[in-house]
Amino acid sequence: MPEVMSSEVVVIGGGVIGAAVAYYLSREGAEVMIVEEDDLAAGASGACDGFISLQTKTPGPHLRLAMESAQLFPALAEDLEVDIEYRRCGGLLLATSQDQMKELRARAKALKAEGLEVEVLTVSDLKELLPEVGKEVKGGSYCPLDAQVNPISLTLGLAQKAQEMGATIIRGCKVENIVVTNNRVREVHTTVGNIHSRRVVCAAGVGSNQIGKMIIVDVPVLPQRGQILVTESREPVLKILVAGAEYLGTKANIQALMPADVEAAKLGLGFTAEQTAAGNLLLGSTREFVGFDNQTTPEAMNAIARNALRYLPWVEDMDVIRSFAGLRPCSPDGLPILGTIKGVRGFFLATGHSGDGICLAPITGKMISELVLDGETSLDITPFSLYRFK
Repeated sequence: MPEVMSSEVVVIGGGVIGAAVAYYLSREGAEVMIVEEDDLAAGASGACDGFISLQTKTPGPHLRLAMESAQLFPALAEDLEVDIEYRRCGGLLLATSQDQMKELRARAKALKAEGLEVEVLTVSDLKELLPEVGKEVKGGSYCPLDAQVNPISLTLGLAQKAQEMGATIIRGCKVENIVVTNNRVREVHTTVGNIHSRRVVCAAGVGSNQIGKMIIVDVPVLPQRGQILVTESREPVLKILVAGAEYLGTKANIQALMPADVEAAKLGLGFTAEQTAAGNLLLGSTREFVGFDNQTTPEAMNAIARNALRYLPWVEDMDVIRSFAGLRPCSPDGLPILGTIKGVRGFFLATGHSGDGICLAPITGKMISELVLDGETSLDITPFSLYRFK
């Protein structure tokens, strides 16, 4: 006989988004239960870099959401018991052609018009931030507000703090069905028992489409594989986030910044580099639609390594010690899907962050908490509604 449980709010998913939603709900005194099929941070949140990059966001609502989120990180770093290794280190976007520089200049102008501090740099300017770059690099743009964090520590820290404030976390708990009667969520059926609840938040990442089907709603989220190389630990050698313009091209589907090489374009290859607090370099990355295959591939590993040498030749002296791949929950336009569902009261979406989950977790958690408890949000999230795709 399965156990029968109850909770004011059930959050489906124990990644960084689910943990952030539970944290902000718990802070407001709500009774919260996280149900996670595997373990906390077992999905994309545990297989990604720690970029909190603002200059890679699309000007408009996406950028405003990211800027609001970035402002929440310092307080989180103070409040959480876990050291999330938050550091406002600044970030560079590097161009390897004059056409890319032209695009970065135009983009910097648009970002500055919305209040983001961004500076266009020549190659000689770069030397103050990055002493040695590849010969192909023509310059770049710099945002001092870009930051980094340990994504696993952030996820675990949020979940732990939520638990301390009263939240329940059930690992190894797969959702099998969501019962809706009279157009209202009533119950969540899981492999460990049924949960009575009138409010359910779908933060299931790449599993969100399957959860949506349970209430006959199409949530257009596809898994997008990202592969990353990890080097040996070294003393601090990279004090700033670095990405190539092609990373922005593949991320935001900007044709002018897409990789020119056919194989690189097929992999969705874009250069990223950061040094973790432990001293390892994370070198990335790819963006591939290969279903739910989360294995690394020799083709991608070689392509990432070759690309890293183009931008930072000195990484040749570093040994690669491992690699990993994660499945990002990707929406059709690369932006999050946030809000309610027409005709089903008590069901909320917090998914589809498309590789921005770490950066946008705090503001997502805060906005969804407000929506669940008050029925409205302090920041307009209608641009991220599911119904923008209809």
